[in-house]
Amino acid sequence: MKYIHLALAVLIVAVTFILSIFIAMIPAAIMRLLKKEAAAQRWMRFNGTNIARTVLWSLGVRVKVSGVQYIPAEGSSVCFVSNHQSALDIPAVLASLAIWPGFITKAELKKVPILNAWIRAMNCVYIDRNSPRSSIGAILTGVEHIRRGIPMFIFPEGTRSRTGALGEFKSGALKLATRAKAAIVPITIDGTRKALEAKKGIRRVTVYVSVASPVITAELDEEGLKELPDHVYRTIEQQFRSLSDQTV
Repeated sequence: MKYIHLALAVLIVAVTFILSIFIAMIPAAIMRLLKKEAAAQRWMRFNGTNIARTVLWSLGVRVKVSGVQYIPAEGSSVCFVSNHQSALDIPAVLASLAIWPGFITKAELKKVPILNAWIRAMNCVYIDRNSPRSSIGAILTGVEHIRRGIPMFIFPEGTRSRTGALGEFKSGALKLATRAKAAIVPITIDGTRKALEAKKGIRRVTVYVSVASPVITAELDEEGLKELPDHVYRTIEQQFRSLSDQTV
């Protein structure tokens, strides 16, 4: 039954993405031709959020959220920082937090039809993990996005956890935020792996998303910047332990 459920979910999501060409992308393109760029962006965001909700619904996922009051106002210089459990992490935060950030995205996804159009619509930044030059370029582009009021979202572990446990942060992962003097908003996710990669049966799965108080990097001195990675990691780690207790 698990594999039937997954197959149906894949089918639903595939059809949803195909339909998005006609429902979201073509109307947005027409709006841009009419010089209605803001309206086009709002339409893509509305539909993109609905796609995220469809992905979760197709897999029987419900999301419980806490700390939404800590999310800065639209247009703020902000970088969301989260642990990474599953391919469902992005739909989970898009659907539950009503945010529309750019993500640091692996370059291979540039070749995926339709998905690459959504990646572009979200102002995501491609990165080639095997190229130091690409990493530097991704940081500089992300910094520019933040300074323009486009929030960015990073997973400092660098890749999804294979066990669901919290991994180590990559060195320099927070440079995107500190160079842009952005507020760092720690986010902790738990349960997404159980809904997909480690799925068992067809039972409904609860995913927890917790938002912590922002760290204003522009107010940090040299010592504070040195301690920043440990501070953000500890914040996510403590919340992760709390959420894990709820999912046992």
